[in-house]
Amino acid sequence: MQKKIKAGHSAQYFNNYRDHWWNQSFLETLASRLSLQQCNDMLDVGCGLCHWSKLLCPFLADGAKVFAVDNDPNWAEYAQDHERYFSERGGSFQFDCASADRLPYGDNSFDLVSCQTVLIHVREPEMVIAEMQRVLKPGGTLLCAEPNNQVQHLIRSSLSADASIEETMEHVKYALIYEKGKKKYGHGDNSLGDLLPGLLAQAGLKDIEVRISDKAIAMYPPYDKGEQQATLQQWAQSSHSTPSGVDTKSYFSIMGKDYLEFYENYHKKYVNKLDQILEALEDEVYHAAGGALMYVVSAIKNEKKTN
Repeated sequence: MQKKIKAGHSAQYFNNYRDHWWNQSFLETLASRLSLQQCNDMLDVGCGLCHWSKLLCPFLADGAKVFAVDNDPNWAEYAQDHERYFSERGGSFQFDCASADRLPYGDNSFDLVSCQTVLIHVREPEMVIAEMQRVLKPGGTLLCAEPNNQVQHLIRSSLSADASIEETMEHVKYALIYEKGKKKYGHGDNSLGDLLPGLLAQAGLKDIEVRISDKAIAMYPPYDKGEQQATLQQWAQSSHSTPSGVDTKSYFSIMGKDYLEFYENYHKKYVNKLDQILEALEDEVYHAAGGALMYVVSAIKNEKKTN
């Protein structure tokens, strides 16, 4: 029986939907090209329920030590389960509660430092990158998976295929204001993935490589695949709450009166949008290719210079 996820930061986003974010063949190719089998220790930053480190674990060196850090103490409840998981696979696990911009580890500690959809939620990603770089061993690999979330509002489905230009622009405008407000609120840039390679270059990392995940969860009747079922469950849980628990309205309010007015009018106009999607799914007439834009950016920390 699957343990019910305890409420915490992004709790509604840490379900089995994340288990379907990646194609196994993509991960295998990524691990091979980055020589992850040479990594004896890994740090998963902003780990949540460790979906990301569990995916990467099979590609690490035998007996690899996995460390995971998150600023939400709720996730500590699952540390024993994670410890058992990695132990059964010949490795070890340690969870620490701390902020990503103040990692509780010494300099040059890990062969691999990684995160998945974490930098899009922090106020100052440069500080987090600097910390990740600090604890990374010289010659070690920094690996970050971060999206552009704006693109989702231009991806069509059977319901939106014939939408007018004006309606499409309203959805895009909503997404843009949301992201601007989120950033102004101090909760991060939802499409930071576009800027990540440049930020790593500014930090002095080398051998930067940029890939795009090839995963798409296509939705089409009868929606009986595991990834489709997980997606349906995620949609059914959707609300007006942000991952940090702040009401979405706050992101528009902070942008000013005109944007708040747009928010109010938008939700009056499209109040039944989710219900229409769920109804179309129930009637088995909804379909979409389900594409997303997830960057996978890797870089190497420069070796120490010797005199």
